[in-house]
Amino acid sequence: MPMSDPVLRCFTGTFAPERRPPTPNLPLQAWDAADEYLLELAGQSVPPPGQLLIVNDSFGALALALHAYAPRSWGDSHLAFLALRDNLRRNGLETGNVMSVPSTETPDLVPKVVLWRVPKATAFLQEQVARLAAALRPETLVYVGGMEKHLPPTLRSFLEPLGPVDVLPGRKKARLFRVTPDPDLPSPTMPAETEYAVPEFGLTLTAGPNVYGRERLDPGSALLLSTFDSLPTARRIADLGCGNGLLGLAAKRRLPGAEVVLSDESYQAVAAAGANFVRNGFEPPARFLVSDLFDEYEGEPFDLILCNPPFHQGHTIGDMIAWRMFVESRKRLRPGGELRIVGNRHLGYHVKLKRLFGNVRTIAADPRFVVLTTRR
Repeated sequence: MPMSDPVLRCFTGTFAPERRPPTPNLPLQAWDAADEYLLELAGQSVPPPGQLLIVNDSFGALALALHAYAPRSWGDSHLAFLALRDNLRRNGLETGNVMSVPSTETPDLVPKVVLWRVPKATAFLQEQVARLAAALRPETLVYVGGMEKHLPPTLRSFLEPLGPVDVLPGRKKARLFRVTPDPDLPSPTMPAETEYAVPEFGLTLTAGPNVYGRERLDPGSALLLSTFDSLPTARRIADLGCGNGLLGLAAKRRLPGAEVVLSDESYQAVAAAGANFVRNGFEPPARFLVSDLFDEYEGEPFDLILCNPPFHQGHTIGDMIAWRMFVESRKRLRPGGELRIVGNRHLGYHVKLKRLFGNVRTIAADPRFVVLTTRR
């Protein structure tokens, strides 16, 4: 959304939320018209403190604006919770008035009002519907939506297991739905569990519904795995942006004595990586970190960092997350340590790595993807 207005105005006041990570060179805001619409509706039915639930608040703009009502913010993104904390401090507000609840837990409250941004993964939405259903009452005000271009065409069918769904008038290309909970309906079903095998590494992997690559081995990771016969000897290996743990666990299968550190900003991803470590019979040492890059890591530099970086943050496409991963990797590698990544050919990661490290080498390629390696 173009930065036409640098502040968020609503019935509770004026605020200046920012994205995390910041995007000073891009015209992006930490909120959009759907957030403004949700705040307008919240102002018509303000709940008592402690009875407001906010779901999937990307950069904390909703919880920031409604901090006086002691909301609980529920979602899968650690970055979103960090953005909320930073935005509260930036706006001179107490951070303790808002409780962040990770997606691996279910909020412990019976809310009067629910403000719910639709997540990108419809299976994750289905899970959230199933987990919240028991806490909703007929009088609960439930508003669900987002920017119209990002909403699945079948959104209404995902919400109807909760109760009747009314479509509200569109506003600035935002679309919201009002759900009236019906406790007499059958309990909504959870999304089906997924599992796939990677036989060449003796792995069987599962993951929650908001984890990238939960249903099958993605082709980029498959190409990166094809280079693992040439992994360098390493005592300490990181899987940065680990998802279900595929790269880190495959590397440990090749180098069983190495310590692996699997890090991701998704709570479901780190939970999946830890569960897959146990499921596949691995032995320590290993660490599993919910973290913005390596912020939560305290330890010696790495000999090897593996990464399949995302080229988007939510619905925003770009290389800002990948660039941060490359910069952080250079800081965390020992001298002579290796960063090995896979990316779409058109993203031009070789240019960025060459600029940052002074060296880069292609070790595998196919028509869509390229595997690059560089050393500190």
